[in-house]
Amino acid sequence: MTKAKLQDELEKMDIMSPGKKSLVLLSFLIDLNNEEWPILLGQPEDDLDNRSVYDDLVSFIKNKKKKSQIIIVSHNPNLVVGADADQIIVANQEGQERGRDNKKFKFEYVSGSLENTFELSESQQKAILFRKGIRQHFCEVLEGGQIAFEKREKKYGFKTS
Repeated sequence: MTKAKLQDELEKMDIMSPGKKSLVLLSFLIDLNNEEWPILLGQPEDDLDNRSVYDDLVSFIKNKKKKSQIIIVSHNPNLVVGADADQIIVANQEGQERGRDNKKFKFEYVSGSLENTFELSESQQKAILFRKGIRQHFCEVLEGGQIAFEKREKKYGFKTS
């Protein structure tokens, strides 16, 4: 971000939404950083509408991940798909919902890419995280589910199955 662009953005801060302010400051901080360390972002989509997530945040992340590793904690599956996540971690806390048991611990995690796709029956695998692939877990939380995911595959030109 150039100094002129930064000055222009800072002057508009009074009329920006909280999410837009966060995005401007995030881009400012990351653009100033010349280090090659991974960047950790906690729910950067907070206070942004869906259009801003796709138009602004996703393009920002895709551009920055060319130079630095970016680790994002997010509950927004649109950000995950749009930013073309290389690795997704799915978590489960046992006892929150009936039928969503873990293997051994109260909190368990699995990771993989969206291309990781499979489904086993409950009789084959009791633990919910190991019964499904990353794609199936992802589609459970994606608004619109499997159909919405397939539309995104088509729209953004990627195929996982």
